[in-house]
Amino acid sequence: MNLPAAWAKALLASRLYPAVFQGITTAAFLVIVVSALFATNNSGQNVGMALTWAVWWPLLPLSFLLAGRSWCAICPFARVTDLVQQAVGAELAVPRILRRHGPWVIAFLFLLITYVDETWRLSVDARKTGYLLLALLVAVIAFAAFFERRAFCRHVCFIGGFAGNYSRAGIVELRADADRCRGCRARVCDGGTVRVAGCPLFLHPPELGDSATCHLCGNCVKSCARDAVSVGFRPPVSELWNGRAPHLHETVLAGSLVGIVLIEQAALLRAWIPLVEGTGALLHLDPYVWYPLVYAALLTVFAVAPLAGLALAGFASETLSGRQGGSVLSNAVAFSAALIPMALASHLAHAAFHLLTRSRSVPFALLALAGHFPRTVQSAWVSNRAVFGIQMTVLVLGTGASLFANARIARRLAPRSPRLAFLPHAALSLALLAVNVYFALTLLVEKG
Repeated sequence: MNLPAAWAKALLASRLYPAVFQGITTAAFLVIVVSALFATNNSGQNVGMALTWAVWWPLLPLSFLLAGRSWCAICPFARVTDLVQQAVGAELAVPRILRRHGPWVIAFLFLLITYVDETWRLSVDARKTGYLLLALLVAVIAFAAFFERRAFCRHVCFIGGFAGNYSRAGIVELRADADRCRGCRARVCDGGTVRVAGCPLFLHPPELGDSATCHLCGNCVKSCARDAVSVGFRPPVSELWNGRAPHLHETVLAGSLVGIVLIEQAALLRAWIPLVEGTGALLHLDPYVWYPLVYAALLTVFAVAPLAGLALAGFASETLSGRQGGSVLSNAVAFSAALIPMALASHLAHAAFHLLTRSRSVPFALLALAGHFPRTVQSAWVSNRAVFGIQMTVLVLGTGASLFANARIARRLAPRSPRLAFLPHAALSLALLAVNVYFALTLLVEKG
């Protein structure tokens, strides 16, 4: 085991992990909620708003790339769940409908939160952000009081959707040594011991073949007497062709994630108002009176467009390669894994804009919390040109990773004609790059 992996395993094996980090994030969550509900409603001077939308939300996708789903382990809602279950937990089984359709529920809720953010103006209204956080807290408490382990995290949390997809492209993996696990009947790695709780997600490490679900809480590392569970680092996106094929819900989420980031970028441009007005005219609706309906239509188009592109690429790939026994759906699902680095790069590029142009407001917001309201607030760390350069670097790297993943998937799926199977999906990746570059360049020109 190399040194970084040994350190990572030592961290997960520590009794202080994840409790200490949960304490920090829980304290920060309380500050954010109190600030959002009771401090100034000016988003530029509200520390809760600055920490949530200018720091945490932009850094979240980067954390999945660099640290897997470890955010889920240190999330304040994880701590709240544990405390509620210790006090009043009924430990009931999760309803069957959630067990069967939980991934689709999560995908829908992610689209819903995007819709609510835009139509309810969450990111610029402190009170509404506070209400949302309180609503999520109530839901977490309710799920913890009635259902076993991390039911909310497994079946409802909208962050879990893109967390699972992005973590598959990440550099961290937790796996178990099959030889050491052979003959073990205790199964304490998922059932727990007297001192260590079982896996909050009911995962069995020897059967873990991907990084989409594991929260890296460290329970299995602490409880395994055979020292069979390890944490390792791997090349980014390598799981996308070495691991299992995506499920259909992951395909839908990967495609819609690309569209969701694109519509968030489009909403920053001057062309957004004409687009809204034109859509309203097509629907015969006043775009200002019926903006929620108009935006719902636009969000649907943006979310479906990458999926339509994937389906067309799948059709062309099947037709050109002449793969025996294949189908357009199986082709699209298999190649959808290569959309993940494209979606992640697009998300990171968009997040870089918010992080680098808005997060400098945090110290000023802290001063405002103490009653000192500065006359001017410097929110940007670097110039818009520098942000654009960072965005282009991220997008080019993400597109390169997407193209490489497409090539490896084509070699596995159509070994007789991998190039022909690859070309349509490569064209889709390059088209998505072109759209992202156009939006970023237009934003640069408009912001100056």
